[in-house]
Amino acid sequence: MRISLLAAATVLTFLASASAEEPAKPNVLLIVADDLGYGELGVQGYSKDIPTPNIDLIAAYGTRFTNGYVSGPYCSPTRAGLLTGRYQQRFGHEFNPGPAETASQKVGLDLAQKTLGDRLKTAGYATAWIGKSHLGYDPEFHPLKRGFDYFFGFLGGAHDYLDSDGRGRDPVQRDGKPIGKMDYLTEDLGREASAFIEKSKGKPWFTYLAFNAVHAPLEAPEKYQSRFPNITDPKRKKFAGLLSALDDAVGVVLAKLRETGQEENTLVFFISDNGGPTGQTSSGNGPLHGFKAQTWEGGIRVPWIVQWKNHLPEGKVDNRPVIQLDILPTALAAVGVTPQPDWQLDGVNLLPYLKGENTAAPHEALYWRFGQQMAIRKGDWKLVKAPGSGVQLGSPRISATTEGAQLYNLAADIGERNNLASAEPDRVKELAADWAYWNEKNVAPKWFPTNQQNRNMARNGTVVEADEEQPANPAPANQQTGGGKTGPWKSGDKLPGGQAPQIANHGFVLSAHVDSASAKGVIAALGGQANGIALFLQDGKLAFAIRNQRKLTTVISDKALPEGGHQVEARLAPEGQVTLLVDGAVAASGKGELVTTQPKEGLTIGDDGRGAVGDYAAPNEFSGKVDNVTLKPLP
Repeated sequence: MRISLLAAATVLTFLASASAEEPAKPNVLLIVADDLGYGELGVQGYSKDIPTPNIDLIAAYGTRFTNGYVSGPYCSPTRAGLLTGRYQQRFGHEFNPGPAETASQKVGLDLAQKTLGDRLKTAGYATAWIGKSHLGYDPEFHPLKRGFDYFFGFLGGAHDYLDSDGRGRDPVQRDGKPIGKMDYLTEDLGREASAFIEKSKGKPWFTYLAFNAVHAPLEAPEKYQSRFPNITDPKRKKFAGLLSALDDAVGVVLAKLRETGQEENTLVFFISDNGGPTGQTSSGNGPLHGFKAQTWEGGIRVPWIVQWKNHLPEGKVDNRPVIQLDILPTALAAVGVTPQPDWQLDGVNLLPYLKGENTAAPHEALYWRFGQQMAIRKGDWKLVKAPGSGVQLGSPRISATTEGAQLYNLAADIGERNNLASAEPDRVKELAADWAYWNEKNVAPKWFPTNQQNRNMARNGTVVEADEEQPANPAPANQQTGGGKTGPWKSGDKLPGGQAPQIANHGFVLSAHVDSASAKGVIAALGGQANGIALFLQDGKLAFAIRNQRKLTTVISDKALPEGGHQVEARLAPEGQVTLLVDGAVAASGKGELVTTQPKEGLTIGDDGRGAVGDYAAPNEFSGKVDNVTLKPLP
């Protein structure tokens, strides 16, 4: 009898100990929409033509912040801040890196910065990155090297929804290998996230689900567009299809949480990376002023929702300003990780605010710097400098200042229409001083957009994608006159603008060896339709084109090039004289002019794929072989 009682006591002690154990660590699901304006979700209450029931459900069972912000007004900087919990200006990630085929290979998320994936993987989490990266193309920037066990997605910015190859430059990949074929990218991303959630049940996991919807291009299958017979505008109808597909994909992932019994143990975030580029895609920002790539509210205030069933209040609306930098420390607090001082996080753990334990504002102020543009929000007051308020278009290297900034009370004027700077000079001084103090801890951008990119970004939401069509320029240290490699190159070689030989205001010698049975096409091209040079064959004749401030000059030989191998050369003398040579003999000469602005589009060998310099249709690929190409600026 004693033995039985002892055994029973042992069992009871074991059960009591087991029940006292800490509950299972929560999973973390971070969903990011791309270019989704503040006014588009049904739950936001502004747009009525495109239902979003699945995303709205996150808010119905969670908290929606009406003053939710991101620290960058467009793609890559926001993501750099999101994954590190730090203002991206702290480590020079102020602009987009440019497209995959032209960006400098060393442009990407600073390797000294730890990501949320790093933090949670160290805490024992299985980690997956599904979707868009836009944080660097070099292998060392790959998601698998940044704290993630699994990656399905693409490395660049804008991506086609129907072509997995990404126009031949940025394929959708699984753990570094192109997938080859896909259905519809939004659906594929939802399925991949669901599969990872299914596979990982029973252990804590983190899924970073970064959709490219609703970013351009406007590609939506008819099955989605047909849901909106009352929308007659073609652009809006395609956008409606993009958004409806996004909502469906989010619904697939949420359903998987319910199906696998993980819904109540998963902390869910939903945000957009920036405001909508309304003119381009029709993505609307509701009552807000401005668009993507601007520090007006329309560029930086976004849908911002968090849900953790049975742990946080449901159906709550919170008007306190928060920012995407808060997601990392909030997730870490939920899983029991304590940030260390040397992490230097700028974000705040929102759990006490969400639970009602702290009724104050999470931040004393929020800050922005984006080239010449700046902003600070402190309480209801916002000091801002953006397009239309003292920003000089086309000058991305000019540093932001508060001189001439405008002042708005957002509680009374959400649309930023009534500038109160003259009426509140002391308030302006206070906010300007606070912004300057914050800015002292930042560093200079590590790279810059082109002047044209900067002009496009500053326009009223009509064209903001030049950042993904043209390369970003490295910082000034790489811009010495005559610097960079001079060759030799061969067919298929490409150099981004910052690495190409500097020809602006210089003569040069461009030479190559070509071999073809029916010679035609571009031998080498540097630049595009604004400024550039191209050596090519037109009707078999050697030709050379110069673009200077869009003016085209072409010098062409009289005789066609015989088939076979030849050494060809174009010389532009400092005084503007053009000479063409074939196998050392002069084939043509004429008057040209120096290119006065360094081309931004970079150098291509064997085609002109970055915007036709000459009077031909790009890419105008060379029909044979090109090698031993050199481009040497003259003193």
